[in-house]
Amino acid sequence: MNWTTPKTWQVDELLTAADLNTHLRDNLNALKAPPTHAIWRDNGAAYSTTSTVFVPVDSANLKAVLNTNGGDVLVWFWGVFHGDQVGRRVSLDIRVDGVGRLAAAYNGGLLTHRLGTTIGEEVALGPVLISGLSAGEHTFELLWKASDGVISLHADSDATNDYDEVPAVLVAREVS
Repeated sequence: MNWTTPKTWQVDELLTAADLNTHLRDNLNALKAPPTHAIWRDNGAAYSTTSTVFVPVDSANLKAVLNTNGGDVLVWFWGVFHGDQVGRRVSLDIRVDGVGRLAAAYNGGLLTHRLGTTIGEEVALGPVLISGLSAGEHTFELLWKASDGVISLHADSDATNDYDEVPAVLVAREVS
């Protein structure tokens, strides 16, 4: 349900059911259930990267698309990672509408986390507030890079280890 700019009522103007439904009922419903997209990605295996520059984790399946009313969106991500050697670092960032990255001024993106090798480590990014979006469709895509070596992101509910049996989760929700 989309937000409608509330009507400015005139003195002695007759209230109609249509106006009340549009400006009261529908707007309250829009506030109660804002546009939200949650992805629980289970691709049956781990993602992996050796890229030392930011690239999409999965440009087809690990992105959130919202049709917003314009304003602010909160984005957050949760996943379990490991490196091929102790001390590898994973860096995460977000791209909006296929352009650049939110923390482009920072080499490490929005978050950099040092990893171990044998046990997956939980890494959470956000919530990240993205302000000033226009009304319409927006795409929020998770980007990552490795400091060096191989970084893996678990996304498998059928794995043999408890720490591997987790989805990668990406959520975007309009908040204004």
